[in-house]
Amino acid sequence: MNFIKTKLRGCFIVEPVAFGDNRGWFMETYSKGEFDKAGLMYDFVQDNQSFSKQKGILRGLHFQKNPMAQAKLVRCTKGSILDVAVDLRRGSDTYLQYVAVELSEENKKQLMIPRGFAHGFVTLTEDVMVQYKVDNLYSKENDRGIQFNDPSINVEWGITDPILSVKDTTSPNLCDSDEDFTIKVLVTGVKGQLGYDVIKRLQAAGYECLGVDIDDFDITDEKATYDYIVKYNPDVVVHCSAWTAVDKAESESELCYKVNALGSENIAKACAKIDAKMVYISTDYVYDGKGDKPFEVDSKIAPLSVYGKTKYQGEEACRKHLEKLFVIRTSWVFGVNGNNFVKTMLRIAQNNSEIKVVNDQIGSPTFTPDLADFIFYIINTNKYGTYHCSNEGYCSWYEFAKEIFEMSNVKVNLKGIPTSEYPTPAVRPHNSRLSKQCLVDCGYGVMPSWQDALKRYLDLIK
Repeated sequence: MNFIKTKLRGCFIVEPVAFGDNRGWFMETYSKGEFDKAGLMYDFVQDNQSFSKQKGILRGLHFQKNPMAQAKLVRCTKGSILDVAVDLRRGSDTYLQYVAVELSEENKKQLMIPRGFAHGFVTLTEDVMVQYKVDNLYSKENDRGIQFNDPSINVEWGITDPILSVKDTTSPNLCDSDEDFTIKVLVTGVKGQLGYDVIKRLQAAGYECLGVDIDDFDITDEKATYDYIVKYNPDVVVHCSAWTAVDKAESESELCYKVNALGSENIAKACAKIDAKMVYISTDYVYDGKGDKPFEVDSKIAPLSVYGKTKYQGEEACRKHLEKLFVIRTSWVFGVNGNNFVKTMLRIAQNNSEIKVVNDQIGSPTFTPDLADFIFYIINTNKYGTYHCSNEGYCSWYEFAKEIFEMSNVKVNLKGIPTSEYPTPAVRPHNSRLSKQCLVDCGYGVMPSWQDALKRYLDLIK
């Protein structure tokens, strides 16, 4: 079988190969093995057939709501039709766009239509037979239709006065429908700070999403990663999971590389197979930390640690396989779900009257809900590339700690020290300033200040 991509992600023209002789011909109209190899891993549960007596009969546009949405494999076994699929997934690059394909007994073409689409066809001949497979059972309660001539879609049917059923005549326009489709997003590292807040942001917007972690599949296992992602078939993968034990990475470099570089590459390969977008979360540690100017996205890469090196190797591995890639470098992350500098400072202050914090490493704290908001914005675009994203303003770790204690009304003797008095296995960059002009250039705007973010975070964890 030949699988031909259309402009709508997941929607394919399928061309079975017919083998003929003087008696006629034979062909496979469906092969699960062939579909699986093409990344179309559907489990069809029902076959449907319709017969239309006249030319000019229009059936559609139809769909079933979640949770009974259906994918369809449509073919015309007698006569000819113009088959139409419309992308109804909010967040899709091709939202409200459609494809129209002639299916006939002569050309033997089929149209594979994923969930989240409306479907319809108009008969181009008399005595038309249409057959289609679906991957979910019929549900009267979830059965929906929208007007064939909805102006927000404007399908060119090639007919002005089609023959319609009573149901199709009375269907609403999309703006009056309760249709609820969105793109589908898979988030790795959901147990971490950022993954947790990315899922919350998606859920707040009503998006179909799934958060996964090591209990679901091991990203260092290429086959397990491929099978899981292809089976779920997301439109976007937001890859938040990573080896983040910076000091431990120095003594366990092979494992760190396996997770941050090879694991990320495994995800990128799966995304490439199903034509999904990917967000790769990277770090300020890819730079050498020299100077006092903010690093631009195209500044020289020169990581000082195993962690920084493997995160950049992850970036490059993803770029090798994907064009639909967002790389987001961030710094000094803190959020509700997990350990971070803020929680550590407050905990230490409970049992210590004096705390020493380095005062010569400068960067920007990043509140995970704010970072998640940018991720949500960018996945709804096709503005692929590399970005810096952290809260506005710069501070040292000492200044960050001072603000934490002042906002929390915690009395402690805070002392600033140079990095040389606090040696660690992994070298920390002295300059973690990141230029965020890219956020303005892409239309997102300016992030909230780190002080504002800290206040909101402390209010959450009181």
